[in-house]
Amino acid sequence: MGSNKEKIRFELNKEFRFEAAHRLYKNYSGKCSNNHGHSWHVIVNIEGMELDESDILIDFNDLKPLKKWINEFLDHTTILWENDPMVEYIKESNQRLFITKKSPSSEHLAEVILAKAMELFNNDRIKVKYIEVKESCTSGAKVYPIS
Repeated sequence: MGSNKEKIRFELNKEFRFEAAHRLYKNYSGKCSNNHGHSWHVIVNIEGMELDESDILIDFNDLKPLKKWINEFLDHTTILWENDPMVEYIKESNQRLFITKKSPSSEHLAEVILAKAMELFNNDRIKVKYIEVKESCTSGAKVYPIS
């Protein structure tokens, strides 16, 4: 048992949470154009074909740098598109602000977090398969790198 010669792929998930406000201002007219907050839920999925010398893909503790980055830049922050007029108010009032190049939708936040996760974790043995960002228990987005 456990010495199967068939090639298998391993995957693992780690979940993180953070609190932040955002609004969809760029070319958007729905109710989410109002500043509002979410309890965001992030799932990072790591994949690889080989386990390490400890027979694990990656230690869950080794994924903590992504949580540290999320806490430093996104947690309890207002997340706004760079051309949103609210940016100046948030800056002037000395509140935490994270500025995005695109509308701060779930899709784009997943894209931003994916880039950071790939920078932190991709190597010769493991890769980030996807990032999932949920803004509620029923709504979210998943992004995958295209290789």
